[in-house]
Amino acid sequence: MAEQTGREVVTGSVETTNTFTNDHNLRSKMCLPTSQGKGVNIHIKSDTKCNVPSRTNDFSDEQSATETSGRLSQETPTTTSKYPSSADSTCQVITETSSTDTATTLPPLTPSKQAEADDAATLRRAREEGRVEVVFPGLVTQEACCRFVSEILKCILYQRQQLPMTYDQLVYSQKRQQAAMQNEEAVGWRPGQSTAEGLDWRRCQRTLQDLEQVLQQLEVLFSLSLVPRVLLLLGGSLLLPKELYEVNMEDVILATGDRSLRVSSCLRQVFRTLFVADLLSDAKPVRLTATTVMVLAHRDCGVGWFRPKLDFKVPTRVKSQVISLSCDPSSVSGSEGGGQTAWQDYVWFQAPLTIKGFSK
Repeated sequence: MAEQTGREVVTGSVETTNTFTNDHNLRSKMCLPTSQGKGVNIHIKSDTKCNVPSRTNDFSDEQSATETSGRLSQETPTTTSKYPSSADSTCQVITETSSTDTATTLPPLTPSKQAEADDAATLRRAREEGRVEVVFPGLVTQEACCRFVSEILKCILYQRQQLPMTYDQLVYSQKRQQAAMQNEEAVGWRPGQSTAEGLDWRRCQRTLQDLEQVLQQLEVLFSLSLVPRVLLLLGGSLLLPKELYEVNMEDVILATGDRSLRVSSCLRQVFRTLFVADLLSDAKPVRLTATTVMVLAHRDCGVGWFRPKLDFKVPTRVKSQVISLSCDPSSVSGSEGGGQTAWQDYVWFQAPLTIKGFSK
């Protein structure tokens, strides 16, 4: 009786590892010879997903190129498997660990650090653009604007060496000298003799009188019209001065009564900004000269002391230093602020006298 030869077919599940040493063994069906010469067909079942690009079957003409796919179901969500296609028939498992996506935001600057950053920006703008911007945290009055211009004028005269002392010190010295004249019984003092501070009394008195007259007339002009710009021209002529300083108040928002800021706090902010910007200091020596005040006001304001200059244009061939004053728009309610002002109806007015500088 012919003995029937059969084949045992063993079907099993083999769990694959993450590393495959030979791509020849990676097939959808594998036939491995047994010790008795029988073939064992092994079907690989796995949860491992290995994306291998389709390759041409170089070992059998019967089986076409297939793409072996599985799925890796390990519990670590940060592990991904990458199988690059290469010519050496090696499938590598590359494990990457990704950290949790946490948005790293810089902590906000402390008030002191923020102040230092603002001061650095102010200094840089003053050096590069010749401009200083002062933004008030609220509204101001028209009288406060006049005070700003007056104090800036006094500061410029002193900083640019047109006055040997500050304005307040000169006024104090003048009152002290007048009191000494009244109480002095000796006849040794004569007008024109130097004071105890070493000042020329007559020149000091003349400069103070001119400056006080300009300040008084500025108050009158500010009460008659809006003043968006004021020019302070030192030396030279109106067309070509030696130095030009502008106080720009076009963006100032006016208020009345208790809704405005205190003038003293605004002045501290202005002069602190000027000190940080170092706008008024210059290493070049400054000769004694005369200072002319030009004011932009409405053409029909009715001012009598200032003289209108209809053909005046701001000099452009001289480097100007601009002090821009404005108010924070967020502090304005819907009913305040008003609309745009028709600046084309405004003309330049010139002070009829100049403030002559003097020294000790």
